[in-house]
Amino acid sequence: MMGFKRAAEDEPEISRNKIQKLDQPSVAISGKYLEEDFREQFNQSWSKNEALRGNDYQLKSDPFQVAILQGFLEENEKECEVTRELEREFTEMDWKRKQMDLYEFYQTMDLCAVTKKFLAGFYKNLKEKVLPMMQELTGIRLSSVSASCSMYNAGDYLLVHDDLLTDRRIAFVFYLSPWESHRQWSAEHGGALELFKADENILPVFPVTDCIYPRNNQLVFFKVCEKSFHQVGEVTTFEYPRLTINGWFHGPVDQESVPHSSIIIDTHYFGSEPDGMQLPEWINNVFLIDEVKYNVQKKVEMFSEISLGEFLNPDIFDVMAETLRTSTDLRWVIKGPAHLRKYEILDFSTVKSGPLSDLYKLFTSRDIFRLLHEYTELDLAGPKAKSPTCAIELQRWQKSCYTVIGDPTSYSDCTLDVLLYLNAQENVGVVTYLVPDGEQHPSSNSEEPDEADPVLLTVYPKDNVLNLVYRAEGTTKFTKYVSKNVFLEQEQAGGRNGHPYTYILACSYRE
Repeated sequence: MMGFKRAAEDEPEISRNKIQKLDQPSVAISGKYLEEDFREQFNQSWSKNEALRGNDYQLKSDPFQVAILQGFLEENEKECEVTRELEREFTEMDWKRKQMDLYEFYQTMDLCAVTKKFLAGFYKNLKEKVLPMMQELTGIRLSSVSASCSMYNAGDYLLVHDDLLTDRRIAFVFYLSPWESHRQWSAEHGGALELFKADENILPVFPVTDCIYPRNNQLVFFKVCEKSFHQVGEVTTFEYPRLTINGWFHGPVDQESVPHSSIIIDTHYFGSEPDGMQLPEWINNVFLIDEVKYNVQKKVEMFSEISLGEFLNPDIFDVMAETLRTSTDLRWVIKGPAHLRKYEILDFSTVKSGPLSDLYKLFTSRDIFRLLHEYTELDLAGPKAKSPTCAIELQRWQKSCYTVIGDPTSYSDCTLDVLLYLNAQENVGVVTYLVPDGEQHPSSNSEEPDEADPVLLTVYPKDNVLNLVYRAEGTTKFTKYVSKNVFLEQEQAGGRNGHPYTYILACSYRE
């Protein structure tokens, strides 16, 4: 785990010595937040859903209610005695790596069992002082608190979610960044709490509406509701980790806090196109030989997947890739909602003719349905075929794009997935197949998930390789978040004209 050692070494030794000479500090809430005038004013604004701003605090009302309290703990802002001690105890904690479709970061056990002086003192304050204070500020009935420590190093993130789960009523994040040169974070460091608006269907939409950056001794909290969509933006600095104590205040559940349905059926399946395609003009003739088809079918039968290298004729593939790199009139549309995915798709309806139009026709043609039938023995063609269908997207991927597992209804049917990469780049568009646990699958709103589910298959981007994956009922997939720190060779000067995108032709076929 990087971050702690370097951050500690950056601090002058004299600062540590000074702390030792002082009377041992204690964990206490700043008196300014205990004053009656502040609480009354805050409660009135909260109840009316109005914005409020003071010298050290702010209440936002858009896109949902979020409060920011700076200098939350009582301490000397220059010496940061308490937050330094909390940070020191962070280095002594046992950390567990959390890594799945929705997140990558480190987390500790729940603080209810911690015995370290300052962390135990912080948790005691949460139970005895902050919980009743939250009730008074918000008017929300609360009964308990849960909290843990989190650490995000460079490249770590937590994607869009709403925190709605069981009896969570208020979410909170307390920030630790006591290092003299890094007490206030900015956009160049990443790690912001990023807020999203919800549309008329109560789904989060791009772009990010607001950003709250880490700041030492700052508490942020918000009411957990069906519109409280947020994420932790990727940490991009290698100098310091993003350290927080975070969790939820729990209370009686009312109708408003019941999790809403996230079922989104937005994949359009349609039948094959009647136009015939001359497959030998398009496809490497090796893959049209009967013996090769038979061998492909046997491997798919055994392993449910296969990768066919140099699938398209090289000249055809090069034309496709060059068209994507150089065309300026293609219409790309970002695909959400934000809590499920972020990438762009080509609006095929605006492509009237040319190589990309031909690519669309090829993978929706009766001839490709017939070829896939021969590769898999699925009833996509032939006398037993009833009404086979397909869905097709040409996706454009770059840094910060992703998909997550999503609602279980999205993988309730058997599907043949076909993936073809163009302008492939390492770590961009990596697809993972797995069987989630349903009850506790990782894209739930919990930040404390169970162990990662077993991965069945990972598809890595490689140019002109046709990847066939039979996805049985209950099997799902996600495409790994593309880090902002990932090295994109083709983004550099001289690398294919500095083109930063990877393209994925993603098709799904059903019997």
